[in-house]
Amino acid sequence: MVSMSRLSAPARVPVGMQVVVHGTPADAAVPGTGRGLAGRVVREADGTYTIALADGQVVEAGPDQLSTLADPPSELPEPVRAAAPDDLVVARTLYAAAVGEPLADPGAELTVRAVYQAPTAAFWSLRKPPEQVAGPGPSWLSWEVERFCRLALDADPVCLELLWSPRRVWVGAVGQELLDLRPAFLSQTISAAYADHVLAGFTRLAGDDGPDVEQAAAAADLLRLLVEGQALLRTGDVGVASDEHRERLATVRAGALPWEQIDAYRMELQQQLDEAAAASFLSPGPDTGRVDAWLSDLRRRDLEPAS
Repeated sequence: MVSMSRLSAPARVPVGMQVVVHGTPADAAVPGTGRGLAGRVVREADGTYTIALADGQVVEAGPDQLSTLADPPSELPEPVRAAAPDDLVVARTLYAAAVGEPLADPGAELTVRAVYQAPTAAFWSLRKPPEQVAGPGPSWLSWEVERFCRLALDADPVCLELLWSPRRVWVGAVGQELLDLRPAFLSQTISAAYADHVLAGFTRLAGDDGPDVEQAAAAADLLRLLVEGQALLRTGDVGVASDEHRERLATVRAGALPWEQIDAYRMELQQQLDEAAAASFLSPGPDTGRVDAWLSDLRRRDLEPAS
């Protein structure tokens, strides 16, 4: 909305400003139109302004015969901010759970992954909410729900591990909706996604010498994902690893095997993963439409006063 503000006599109007001419000069340009004509200031001399009107005419007017055109800032709403990243996680987390191998020390800090929901209206601002937030603790990482859904639809192993984790830290009402949606994320694409993820991890870890303690633990976690991927393809759940796999993973984690034997175990699990995908009852791709409908409804609900 554009408003006009009447100028007082001492005020100066800079050359180039858009104005409305009132009274006698307007009537002289277009008889009977004292209501005002739009134009632009092209010159000022001794308090008299030369105005080029929109139709090409040029008139002269005093400051009391002009109104400036301005946009009143008070009529523009303040953009909705998404709040600080830590506040988003603290106040708007939907679901959080511990991931990775359970620690023997009950006092050790858990590795937590979580999903939070940024305010819908915050996406209308030029400063969009963050898609991912590290913290508040050193071992806590959260995704905004839309980013999480995109990753999970691509069968990201870490996101699917979070959805099927039995060690839940927090489950809100919407978080339970996300858990109920789990079957929509499953598909035969798990095979390729898990294989690529594990191979990339092994490429970063592998070395000429035997693995150190941290490398061995990381390799065991990657191999565990291949075991869980097989279970998802076969049953739609991660289930519990067989005694054989638990023992072999424990041997890897202890650093008791050289890299070539650890990598041979990876290739063995990869072959089993491919076989599970070939015989899987899961659809070729995830149910993107169902996830999209849920996310759209979630965004709409966040705009309702009762949300």
